[in-house]
Amino acid sequence: MFRCWRTLSITGAWLVVAAYAGPATAASTAPAPARSAATADATSIAIVLARVQALQARNPAAALQAGLPAWQAGPPQGARIELGLHLIAAADAQQQPAQAVAIGARLLPAALTPTQRLRLLWHLCESMWATRDLARVRALEPQITALGSQLPGQAQAIAELWRKLSSSYLMLDDTRDALRTARIALATAPRHPSMVDYWANQLIAVVYVKSDELPKAIAALQAADRAGKALGLPDRVSLMLNFNALYMYAKNWPKAIEYGQRAMAAGPDPAQQVAILANVGGAYQELGDFPRAGATYAHALRIARAHQLPAPSLLNNMADLLQKQNQPAQALPLLQQAAREFERAGSTSEAATAYSNIGAALAGLGQHAAAERAYAKSLALFTAADDVQRRLELYPRMVDNLAALGRYRDALSVMRAYKKLHDVHVTVQSNTQMAKLEAVIELERRNAELAQAQREHDRQQAALVRAKALEQRQLLTTEAMLAALLLLAAVAALSIRQSRVRKCLNQSLAMKNAEIETQYRDLTRLHDTISRQSEEDALTGLRNRRYGQAWLERLAAAHLEARRKGSPLMPALVMLLDIDHFKKVNDRHGHEAGDHALKHFAGILRECSRQSDVLVRWGGEEFLWACPGTPISEAQHLFARVRERLQQTPLILRGDRVSLTVSMGFSLFPLWPEATGDWAFCLRMADTALYRAKTSGRDRWTGLIAGKLAQAMDHGRCAREDSVDELEARGCLTALAESV
Repeated sequence: MFRCWRTLSITGAWLVVAAYAGPATAASTAPAPARSAATADATSIAIVLARVQALQARNPAAALQAGLPAWQAGPPQGARIELGLHLIAAADAQQQPAQAVAIGARLLPAALTPTQRLRLLWHLCESMWATRDLARVRALEPQITALGSQLPGQAQAIAELWRKLSSSYLMLDDTRDALRTARIALATAPRHPSMVDYWANQLIAVVYVKSDELPKAIAALQAADRAGKALGLPDRVSLMLNFNALYMYAKNWPKAIEYGQRAMAAGPDPAQQVAILANVGGAYQELGDFPRAGATYAHALRIARAHQLPAPSLLNNMADLLQKQNQPAQALPLLQQAAREFERAGSTSEAATAYSNIGAALAGLGQHAAAERAYAKSLALFTAADDVQRRLELYPRMVDNLAALGRYRDALSVMRAYKKLHDVHVTVQSNTQMAKLEAVIELERRNAELAQAQREHDRQQAALVRAKALEQRQLLTTEAMLAALLLLAAVAALSIRQSRVRKCLNQSLAMKNAEIETQYRDLTRLHDTISRQSEEDALTGLRNRRYGQAWLERLAAAHLEARRKGSPLMPALVMLLDIDHFKKVNDRHGHEAGDHALKHFAGILRECSRQSDVLVRWGGEEFLWACPGTPISEAQHLFARVRERLQQTPLILRGDRVSLTVSMGFSLFPLWPEATGDWAFCLRMADTALYRAKTSGRDRWTGLIAGKLAQAMDHGRCAREDSVDELEARGCLTALAESV
């Protein structure tokens, strides 16, 4: 997250120190003439003022305590004006903006000299946000403008006033006025670079971050960094942290690592060190450098433990890294510790997410009963936090886990709760899944009936055997002839009866077996449906990231096997597409409109893709399009096809036509033979290319392919862990870009 800051500037060159008039000495025994009340008051104010001046620098809190009673005892005039100016400076030093505004409100209408008004506005411009009243902040602008003409030699100080006013606008989320006044500050400053350049450009960067204009935000921070270097300022932790966070948000992982290292070198406090290292570890993880990511996370955790700092998010990241390395057993204790720390901190929603991840880890280890308890805890916390979206994401995990336990009734109950919570997002597939769960329950009921019928059949067979034995014993006691005749008749009758019973039972068993076979086929199809849904994105119907990663793993394994056998490799074109200005669609039309935009774009991709292509919703508004056996030259034609379809079929939201554009980055897998099994390296190239397309203006494509050195099979100088810039400089990579 980009950090917001409050600037404190140095002052003092223009402070006017009031003359101190000490008490009169008793040089004569003659009675002194009586002094007027006004003279006594002025003397008293002068004594208090001297006391406040002595305390202000070393103990501003004591200065406020000593001076406020005298300040409030009379109107702001004479020496009391100077007292008020020192008190507002003390309140500012104590970071008490409400107190500073209260003192300044009494001074504003007073008869101040231009220099005194400059000192007053110096503190008010930065503290007025505490009133939460934009009108009062805007009312300071005419006074700054008037001071500009009254103090022509103080242009640099006037520029600082505009910069401080910009900070107040930003604190009130008035980004338009914040940007306007920051630019006025830069235009007013008589010399460049100066501290105005350093601070105003950081404010401008925050404004651009809030409007999702990352290239402009990065450019503004770079301008601030250049000003700081020109002024000989050391790296400030806050600025380096902002760089680090911004590059993380822009997915420029190498730059995020670079500025994270600079932030660490700037001397951050322990809490800042933990935050910086967590970001750097995350960047290494995104680059696929798991060893460095793990070492960085471990360093951050040692610092947190040494200073007794809570670090639940860091523990969560470490667990995620272990799970990506297929080590769920090692990830589980970290997730459990993260959940406890989130709960102690009162972070209900984050604790719920941790318990959901615990459930997933336990399910992956086959401990489905324990996973059920973790999921139940997660559901309770999400409900307490009223986090509907996370609850909807949790329900499918719970259904899969209950199905693995064979508890289909409970799975059906959870699916019904899911449907009731969010009918808008219930699809035909979820209705089908409920029907299949009902079929499984019916199958269990019929199996129970069949078992009961089989037991009844066995009982009847036993009864028949006993009856036959009894008849035989009775027939043996009669005369031979009659016994023989009766025995023959009985045997014939029994045979006919048994034949009929056997025939009826066989028919019944055949029907039951046919029903069982049908129901087991339905159960198999249900299992296939559940498996398919676990690999599909519920909103767009495309494959999800889990499926996409598994597909890339299978493709990499196939390429490695082909290379081992000496078979020719069939490269795959890998493209990452990102909807431009997607946040504006959400902000302007609502999140439901954002969902419609994602589904609309997914439909466009289906129309433009081939049957053999793989379409994946990679995350948020980012999509992966993989084309096996496709040369790199096809990328621009595929992008042109998508662009044409977007133009022909705009998104319709509440009757309004919304034109969508996308940016695309692409690469080839494998990029060169040495990278045959490393799909993460190919994806890193496509992601870097996508970032370049975004920063070059959006609505365009950019690609990174093998350079001349790689094509010449000189792979020894092409190390995948090197940065993209280094690989390009050596000729290992070549960049392609659309001509606009």
